[in-house]
Amino acid sequence: MSKFKLVCFDVDGTLVDGISWLLLTKGLGCLPQEHIDIFSRAKKGEISFTKGERMLTKIYKESGNATRGFIKNLFSEIKPRPGAKEIVSYLKKNYKVYLISGAIDIYVKEIAKQLEVDGFYANSSLKFAKNDILEKIYYRNNQGKIKVKQLNKLIKKLGINMDEVIFVGDSDNDIEVFRETKHGIVVGLSSEKLKSVAWKIINSLEQIKDIL
Repeated sequence: MSKFKLVCFDVDGTLVDGISWLLLTKGLGCLPQEHIDIFSRAKKGEISFTKGERMLTKIYKESGNATRGFIKNLFSEIKPRPGAKEIVSYLKKNYKVYLISGAIDIYVKEIAKQLEVDGFYANSSLKFAKNDILEKIYYRNNQGKIKVKQLNKLIKKLGINMDEVIFVGDSDNDIEVFRETKHGIVVGLSSEKLKSVAWKIINSLEQIKDIL
């Protein structure tokens, strides 16, 4: 009998192909490269993340599409990658399944709904004005540390221990939770840094069945 009680998933690149922020940028009719440049400058310390948030908000609003309804509809059209729903259904027979993602809460909520997981945590959000037009972006830079904090909150809520948790991810934002759980599973292509702290490395979500 497996000692594990909880399986957590990252979302972008793990359960969904692509990066939600760039999917949003493109879906609004903006240039993804502008978004990438802003994020890169913030990561390098050339601008603050707060300034980057303001710059991106301005670009989004200038598209004329940055309304709550448009964005919710855009996210509802994004589907999990093939096999995601099947593996979640398989896991739910014996484990709790949660999403812990650095992506936008509206988007993570939609993916959680489609996959019928037990719950989710999202580390970014959008604030809308009374007229439902985008007013502000909230992006939290230290994603790895936040994921660990949220995971600790979750295991306390569920009354389980960290060694009873598996975390499935694909990016360097998952390094901290891999180290914390000691049972991180890398899916697909990833950095060598993440692979170096992984418990298992697989090529597809289907292969989780070979582990659990």
